[in-house]
Amino acid sequence: MRKCEKCGANMKSDLRLKVNGGGYGIVVRVDEKHKATTIDDVRVAVCPECGYTEMYL
Repeated sequence: MRKCEKCGANMKSDLRLKVNGGGYGIVVRVDEKHKATTIDDVRVAVCPECGYTEMYL
């Protein structure tokens, strides 16, 4: 379980990031010599106490 860096509360994790107005999320890619490789979907953790948010892979 992730702990909030700001207040120490348990964070809600394994959430997905979604862009408003679109049904797609954000994907991290590495571009090596014009050949993109997808690493993973970005995940989000949110603290229900103070609202601190962090993104991770």
